[in-house]
Amino acid sequence: MDNSLNDLKYEKGLLIHHWDTDGMSSAALILKKLSDLETLTPSIGNYYLNEGDRDRINEIDPDIIIVADMALPEESIGFLNQFSDVFIFDHHLQEKHDVKLHHNPVIYGKSPKRYPSASWVVGEYFNHEPNLLTVLGAFGDREDKLKENGYAIEVIEQLMDRWDVDFEDLLRCAEYLDSLYKLGNRFEIEQMPHQLKDLESPGEVLNIEGLKENVEKLKSAVEKEAHGNIEEIGKNVLFKEMESPFNIISTVTRKIAWSREDKIVIVSNCKFKEGECQVYIRGPIPNSEEIIDKAKEEGYSAGGKEDVVGMVIPTSDKDEFLKDIVKQLEE
Repeated sequence: MDNSLNDLKYEKGLLIHHWDTDGMSSAALILKKLSDLETLTPSIGNYYLNEGDRDRINEIDPDIIIVADMALPEESIGFLNQFSDVFIFDHHLQEKHDVKLHHNPVIYGKSPKRYPSASWVVGEYFNHEPNLLTVLGAFGDREDKLKENGYAIEVIEQLMDRWDVDFEDLLRCAEYLDSLYKLGNRFEIEQMPHQLKDLESPGEVLNIEGLKENVEKLKSAVEKEAHGNIEEIGKNVLFKEMESPFNIISTVTRKIAWSREDKIVIVSNCKFKEGECQVYIRGPIPNSEEIIDKAKEEGYSAGGKEDVVGMVIPTSDKDEFLKDIVKQLEE
């Protein structure tokens, strides 16, 4: 194991993490090791550091920076490198960055099934036995698909027996935590890892104040979008156009894709943030890495894994961009 984080000395540490369950859980695992870190998540929906994010980081002026579960582009990493040593923990498809430590077993050829979440990567790095935080991250990213991962499910079943819970209970934990980003509660997302790091059972997660109410608010919105008009725009390619003020595009795309596993599903939402359009792709994507790379070459924010790609593009580019995506998927 690389020992770069074992004896760190610093005055102002910054932990940048993704806004979803895996990002919060990964950050919480890091906070168990390095508790005095300030937490920050990029503007929800952006896979890069925008001007506001950079202003906040400039004000903090950190002397170490840790990035968890965020496939930030080279430009953002270059900005962070100006401050101090940068440590990255991730499991997404990405280029290796020139930083103090880039710990991502997947980019070195390890199986994504061995690392279903960034939390799994972080836990292994710190030699933690899989625990609540490790499992929460995996449920957040893979949900029901975890049942297809023989390695992960064996570990998870042992922990479920210990906690006396079932698979659905852990799915609810991830759903509760993800409600924060879907409603755009950025401050609560940044504070949640500090709360999660001290929890030991799923029941404690389900009892966090306000999360159940968040979920109830979102359910009707997701159902409306997932069962609305869906059109076929290419060979085995389905398209859904959303108009939602909530950041539910990932959930809607997943719900549609998992009901039509033979199809590739593209969903767009140009109503979440003015001037920007979210685009998500899920399904049997044969060339996800190429799609991500091309989007980045065009200057868009993009990231993903083998079966999911998420991007943020200018609303004015959406129609032409979708045509290009369909062509790439059909190549």
